[in-house]
Amino acid sequence: MADIDAKAQALSAARNRILQLQEQMTDKVLQMAAEVEKLMGVVPLSEAKAFLKARCNLPAVELSTYVGFARTLKGSEDVLREARVSFPVVKALVSAAPDARREILERMEIGARIDTKDVASIRRRLAEAKLTAAEALTAENKRIVAAAARKRVKQAISGFEAKMAAFSDELRLHFRKGQTDGVVVQDGLRHQAGRLLEEFESLFGGEQPPLASLRHMSPQYRITHAHRVLGDIATGRLSEIGPVQTSALQTFAARARVSGDFRLRKPLADLAALPFRPRVLELCAGAGGLALGLERAGFEHVALIEFNRHAAATLRKNRPDWNVVEADVRKVDFARYHDQRIDLLTGGLPCTPYTSVGKRMGKQDENDLMMEGVRAVRDVAPKAFAFENVEGLLHSKHSDYVAALLRKFSKAGYVTDIHRINTRDYGLAQDRSRIMIVGFRKDLAGVFRMPPKFPEMARNMGDVLADLMGANGWTDVDDWVRRMRERPEFDRFGNPIGAGALSDTIRGYQGSPKKGEARRALENGVSYAPPAKAAPTNEEASREEFLPGLTNRMRARLQGFPDDWEFVGGLGAVANQIGNAVAPAVGQAMGLALVSALKGVDWDWGRIMTTCDRSTDRILLCSPPLDGWLDAAEHDPTSFNQPALS
Repeated sequence: MADIDAKAQALSAARNRILQLQEQMTDKVLQMAAEVEKLMGVVPLSEAKAFLKARCNLPAVELSTYVGFARTLKGSEDVLREARVSFPVVKALVSAAPDARREILERMEIGARIDTKDVASIRRRLAEAKLTAAEALTAENKRIVAAAARKRVKQAISGFEAKMAAFSDELRLHFRKGQTDGVVVQDGLRHQAGRLLEEFESLFGGEQPPLASLRHMSPQYRITHAHRVLGDIATGRLSEIGPVQTSALQTFAARARVSGDFRLRKPLADLAALPFRPRVLELCAGAGGLALGLERAGFEHVALIEFNRHAAATLRKNRPDWNVVEADVRKVDFARYHDQRIDLLTGGLPCTPYTSVGKRMGKQDENDLMMEGVRAVRDVAPKAFAFENVEGLLHSKHSDYVAALLRKFSKAGYVTDIHRINTRDYGLAQDRSRIMIVGFRKDLAGVFRMPPKFPEMARNMGDVLADLMGANGWTDVDDWVRRMRERPEFDRFGNPIGAGALSDTIRGYQGSPKKGEARRALENGVSYAPPAKAAPTNEEASREEFLPGLTNRMRARLQGFPDDWEFVGGLGAVANQIGNAVAPAVGQAMGLALVSALKGVDWDWGRIMTTCDRSTDRILLCSPPLDGWLDAAEHDPTSFNQPALS
């Protein structure tokens, strides 16, 4: 404790005392409610009220809250206790409508901090939208929503046609260069087709009738033919594009239709994104883990800033259409992005100053870029920001730094919260706990809630790595997989969380295990460091005290990167890119939660998170479909009267 300065120690001690007092205050409120309920069980309500007022001097305003508690909040005591709610919040909950109370309790369950202002905001929003359980939207509201939705779809179709026309022009350019027999499908063309296919299916649907059942060159035939061609290019079923396929795309670009509108459309010069796609600026993008997740959640990247040349090359290799800016964030003029409608500013700012295995120098570390994040927020003025970091930032040693950080965000006009998130809750066989520093502009504050957890997606290291571990013929791989399936796992408090081995947190390159990691590696059934160059062989397995090692491809899979995601650099450079990345699944979950807060949309979380096919390059197909936004409009017609996320 000697190295904790007085200010940090005072802040840490004050926080501990205040949290303890809050817990005690909540317990007192719950005990009072229980006593009042007990009394009402043995004497009539009117007599109980008179007794409490006269003999216990209980004010009428408090009495009504305690009397109403049993009717409205009975059974929610654990949630209220965990959230450390105050009496004013309990009072507001008791008087709230059932739908508002239900939403507020759900937010508390997933860790949201709720005060009386939040309760009032939610009650007002639900009342204005007439979303009580007993009410339905009027026919007039539905008519307004339908008209607004049709207008939105037409705007989206116009922008999409322009993108299709540009893609067709690029193919025609290849033919003009003498490739008359066909155009070889390169990675860039394949990815462009995947992006177009995602938008196509958002607008026209993913299921199309058989081409043979349609009248040749009818509107539906053109749509179905273009859909098939895009799908074949995006998934690699076509290695070469000929004149027939190019013609199908050109025809669609000129004559795509919706709702019976068959006018010829002139391609737009400005190829804007679909109006519902939020825009993100990402700092310290690394190898693209967070960017992949945000892409799955439907975000469009305005720019990705990355200083490391290997990581920047990885981004460009896998996403040639991303705007990758290879620069030091400390030297970037963020004011240039102020007028570019940035909805979200995000990034995995370097965490070595606060990591448990580093030097833990905190704000004295030259790699600390958290204050650069503050500068970026101030200059860009996004609607929201989200910065990932390690839990070490919350250690008492850094209390004064965190307090200063939150104060600067507040001065910039943002309400900021710090949340925990773990990869194991989103289908990854890795125990990787991180924090997300999330801020919303003050006029938008109070609407964000962390994504739900998905224990049903849990996987174990054995099943995830079985094929990679057995790639070189290791005959004992099945036995290793079985042991990984059966091994019990515990959370950081020692509570059992089920069977199935989880990997230790994937870190950057290490020549040898750090303190404690060698012991955990033995328990985990793998040799953690350094990264293995290849899958184990029987010859290696015959050695005494053999443990299979994790190759970089194995480490990348444990992080959730697709198997076809290519990393640029040598063994150490690639290991660092993988270890420093935000897991794509975490990025997707956070991205969906952020869009939900910005637009007031409720997702079908289970369907989005559990049906996304991450094994192919068509990651964008997992982003929210247009009907999700139209469903939201049915609840809130006014959302279509304003530019989306602008």
